[in-house]
Amino acid sequence: MSLVYITTEPSDRIRVEETIQTPDWIHPHLIESTDAIKGRQFLVSGPIPKGACLLVDSPYAVIPVVDEPAQNDNLICSNPACNRPAPCHTRTSCPNACIPDVTWCGSICRDADSLRHEFECAWLKRYAGTIRSKRGEYDFGMLWVILRLLAARHCQLNERTVAESHWKHGWSGIESLCGSEDTWPHDMVRSWSALVKKYLRSSSALPHEMSADRVLHLICQEEANSFGLYPRETGHFPLPNPPVDRGEQFAAAVYPTAAIANHSCLPNIIHKADDKGRMVFTASRDIFPGEECCISYFDLTQYTDLTSRREHLRKSFRFVCQCERCVSEESGKETEWTAMPMMDI
Repeated sequence: MSLVYITTEPSDRIRVEETIQTPDWIHPHLIESTDAIKGRQFLVSGPIPKGACLLVDSPYAVIPVVDEPAQNDNLICSNPACNRPAPCHTRTSCPNACIPDVTWCGSICRDADSLRHEFECAWLKRYAGTIRSKRGEYDFGMLWVILRLLAARHCQLNERTVAESHWKHGWSGIESLCGSEDTWPHDMVRSWSALVKKYLRSSSALPHEMSADRVLHLICQEEANSFGLYPRETGHFPLPNPPVDRGEQFAAAVYPTAAIANHSCLPNIIHKADDKGRMVFTASRDIFPGEECCISYFDLTQYTDLTSRREHLRKSFRFVCQCERCVSEESGKETEWTAMPMMDI
């Protein structure tokens, strides 16, 4: 009996006038489930062919991550419904000159983004320089992601009601993300708590009306779920010969639905942001009913042996990987990965 796949394609729509709050595309066979150990996970209820698009998810918050932003053509548009590159010769800067990292690809995106940027502008102008000089780029980026999550929430409260769906999206999706104070080391949580009290308390200048404890919890969630955006795909395995890495990070983002995906060092999904900042999941091999859909949380060309992979995951994501590949390598079995059943990658 031959198996015939019938697939449909995701919409390429984009709305500049408002933030997209629902996933742009979810394959009808992709379902959410819960595992006693892993928590939320993606499963498939029907066959998925290699190369099929599984998910296209717009970021709830995204920040650029580039050196020398004023001169860098990889700086992305600050309108969260756009996120396209904003080349130096065409970009429109903040009229209040908050920071050079904030720019738009044109006046249309700047005007459409006015409500959201108004929420962050004064904060950035007041604190960005101080945080960068005293705490470094990582802490600044983390706080800026949180600020943009709060800004998106602020805008969502002022927008029309989003249609109901069994998928949690928008701020509801953010609230459902895994991660808590117990996930991270106590000294790290104390450091984040001090940052919240100093820089992210609700005030007339930052009217998010959330408690300091809730904002701290949001940091714990964000740190466990944010994606780096890179110019090439993450998750190809077996590695091409010669190996090709995913390139240099240009942004960081939080996705309400894509964050459900768990990690495997033998992923069956590759992921990459498109030119609008939407996270796209693509099947890297045929996936069969009942299988979990997993991505790689890191560049597989950078951490190739069992020890380095597990140490990276332990430090960055606070778990010891027990995927099929790691368990097999741990037991010392010789496995020819390209010869495994259902592994046409």
